[in-house]
Amino acid sequence: MINSVLGEIHSNNLGMTLMHEHITWDRSGAESINNYSVEEVVNTMLPYLLDLKKSGCDTFVDATTFGSGRDIKILIECSKRTGLNILTNIGAWDGSNVEQKFIPAMLKGKNIEEIVDIWTAEFLNGIDGTNVKPAYIKIALGDTGVITEFQEKILRAAARTSIKTKLPIQCHTIPANSAVKAVEIIEEEKLPLNKFIWVHGDVEQNSEIIMKLAKKGIWVEFDYLGRCKEFNWHLEALKNLIENDLIDRLLLSQDAGTFYFGEKNDKESILVYDRIFKEFIPYCEHNGISHEIFHKLLTENPIKVLNAD
Repeated sequence: MINSVLGEIHSNNLGMTLMHEHITWDRSGAESINNYSVEEVVNTMLPYLLDLKKSGCDTFVDATTFGSGRDIKILIECSKRTGLNILTNIGAWDGSNVEQKFIPAMLKGKNIEEIVDIWTAEFLNGIDGTNVKPAYIKIALGDTGVITEFQEKILRAAARTSIKTKLPIQCHTIPANSAVKAVEIIEEEKLPLNKFIWVHGDVEQNSEIIMKLAKKGIWVEFDYLGRCKEFNWHLEALKNLIENDLIDRLLLSQDAGTFYFGEKNDKESILVYDRIFKEFIPYCEHNGISHEIFHKLLTENPIKVLNAD
């Protein structure tokens, strides 16, 4: 069974799944105070989510963390109104070079085991005083090319929480060398490598390290599809993974959306959620990638990585 914002669902009911999207984000950071209404956000994002549902998507993995704009009430309402399964997370986002800007005060100053206790309690009891439970752990680190002492603490806490809860970890990191170091750390923690997802593995387009880490057994996520201008590199990378029998190590998404709190949100600022279905898949199928491959990438592989059993 997998936790959605509306309760547990059987893994066979996930259907076609996008592993990394956003409904909301708060660029002001964890300590900001923004005045917004749930209705305003839902009404703005609903047309994009409904278009995604019409395109065939069944499950939407929302990657916004506590501290960067996660709002459980918004996720619940969006799920109810669209019929999409929406999954949320526990964790902490310390990407970019903003030095803990998105880290909630409740996590700062805590040691690894104290953070594990906080996240495990949310897994067992619910998030933000609700009965909504997480489907995975989301962290971010290493975007400057170095994993800081604080980021290593978050990574080790995520690994230990994953071992206790069986939840997978989505780890945002742009530089490939940071992904290599992160994998070394989770190996020290003895976390099974198939519980670790390298998010944004396609941004730097380092094919050598993608192959190296996929062969070790982690999941590599290509999710720049909502932002890239063309798909040539992605097509060749996909063919390479198929040829090397590594297609069962790949996840797809777009990192699209998003309603930014306190900012103007319109058609120019919101990335559509259905580009993968309207542009990327047709492009790849026209260039020799079978429909069965996308069934594996968007249906079978998400079940494997999200199923805690």
